Amino acid sequence: MNEMIPFALREEELELVVSEKTLGSLTTNARQIKELVERALPNYDAANYDETNIDAAKKDKAMLNNASKALNARRIEIEKEFMKPFEEFKGIVAETVDLIKTASSKIDTVVKTQEQREKEAKRAEIEKLWGEVGHALVPLDKVFCAVWLNKTNAMKSIKIDISAIVSKIDSDIATIEAIGEDVDMLKGLYLDTLDLNRTIQYARTLKDNRERAKADAERRAAEAARRVEEQARKAAEPEPTLGPAPEPGKPAPHFTPSYAIQPSPVLLTRAFRVTATRENIIALGEFMNARGIQFEKIEANG
Repeated sequence: MNEMIPFALREEELELVVSEKTLGSLTTNARQIKELVERALPNYDAANYDETNIDAAKKDKAMLNNASKALNARRIEIEKEFMKPFEEFKGIVAETVDLIKTASSKIDTVVKTQEQREKEAKRAEIEKLWGEVGHALVPLDKVFCAVWLNKTNAMKSIKIDISAIVSKIDSDIATIEAIGEDVDMLKGLYLDTLDLNRTIQYARTLKDNRERAKADAERRAAEAARRVEEQARKAAEPEPTLGPAPEPGKPAPHFTPSYAIQPSPVLLTRAFRVTATRENIIALGEFMNARGIQFEKIEANG
């Protein structure tokens, strides 16, 4: 491309060279004025003035202020004149730097466009490689490293990285399968996050919840069995024998309930419809079987 440019710059041609430099050549009487002021300052000490010479004080004050203003104004005037060549030099250099930056910026656009094309082409190569040796359950975006697109990262090195990633995923999945419970759910979480520690922690949470639910079900079953036992005990108690009804207009006679002594247990029949969890229903049936209580199943539509 350079042969198409009629005039090309060389970096060494842009090195700034000072062909003539004169520093410290400004000759003035500034130092003499300073020395003169230093010698005269004792004459203008505040102790030299009082109400007797107040007019002289005002005059001296005005003179000193005027002299100070005039001296500083002249300094500014000389400074501008002295700095004029430098300001011109500074402006030329600043304009030149802007021109160089403009040219560099235009070239930078071309360079970045080409670099982007190269990264896209390399990304396509990496996607192809992942399709060949990557993990079938994990999309490339889950594990993609931006540094793979750098020119310094060869495809051989990227293939090694991908193989290591696949090995880790397989190892993690084997660890999850070894848990033995909730495997499908845990695999789904892992494949979404690729975080084995988080997945194992979730497995522990599921196990803890399951154990708490089991303990609660056992407690409820025991409570249901206790209630059934209490109801059966009450149902087995004989009913008291009541006396004859009193005649109209007469008070009821006093009597003491008497219970017939039975030589063998009296079998009573009571009907119950129980609403409970499946676990409690099973526990209730086991309890009644253990106590020798005869029962029959009533269909839901009965």
